[in-house]
Amino acid sequence: MTKIDPQEPPCMIEAVGTTERIRRAYDLWSAIYAKVAGPLEHGPRLRALELAGIQPLDIVLEVAVGTGAILLEVLKRVDKRKIVYGTDLSPKMLHKARQLAHDEGHANLGLYRADARQLPFRGEAFDVIYSSYFLDLLELKDMPPVLDGFKRVLRPGGRLVLVNLSKEYADKISWIERFYLWLPAAWVPYLLGSCRPVFMQELVEAQGFIEVKREFIRGLTHSEIVTARKPSNSWHR
Repeated sequence: MTKIDPQEPPCMIEAVGTTERIRRAYDLWSAIYAKVAGPLEHGPRLRALELAGIQPLDIVLEVAVGTGAILLEVLKRVDKRKIVYGTDLSPKMLHKARQLAHDEGHANLGLYRADARQLPFRGEAFDVIYSSYFLDLLELKDMPPVLDGFKRVLRPGGRLVLVNLSKEYADKISWIERFYLWLPAAWVPYLLGSCRPVFMQELVEAQGFIEVKREFIRGLTHSEIVTARKPSNSWHR
C-alpha cells in the first residue's frame, strides 16, 4: 500500500450517471442537502475558502453552488457593490441558494442554471473560481474540458480553488468506491450524489495552471483541496 506517487497517475474509477439523472437527483437532494451532506463538507469548504484569499474587490464565480452555504460566505467577504456569480445544474439548488442569500440581506448575486462544460461567461471575467464537490461527479473525459473552461473565464493571474472527494492511497480501493461500484448505476446519483474519490492536481497542471498545490483532509469521507493560478501571460478569447 503506497501513498500518492507524483510519478504515477492516480487511480480513479469512472463516474456513472447521465447529466439529466444527476440533475434530477440534486433537485431531490436540495430539500435536505444542507443538513445531510453539509456537515461532512463544511470543514474542507471553509478551509478552501481561506486558501482562496478572497479580497473585497475580487469578482468571484462559484461553480456548483448547491444550496448556497459557500456563496453566502463569499458574499460576506466581497464589497457589497460587487456581484458574486454562481452556477448550478439543478434549478432547485439554485432556488435554495438564492433564498439563503436574500434571507441574509444579500441581493448582489448573479445565479445561472448552467452546465459547467459550457460556462455562459465571457473570457477573463473572474479573479477567483471556487468549486466544491463537483469535479468528483464528472466522467474522466469531461474533466480536462471543464478545467479549460475555468481557465478561459479566469483573468490572467486569477486563482482556482477546488474541493473534491478524494482518498489518501492511490492504489487502494476506498469504501466509498466499493459502495459506488456495488450500487446499480441508476441509484448512484440518489445515494452518493454521483461523487467518488478523485485526484485533480495532475489534471490541473496539465491544463496549464501554475502554483498547483494539493492539501489532503481526512474525515469520514476524505477530501482534497487543489489550489492553482492562471499564468499572468495566458489569455483566452
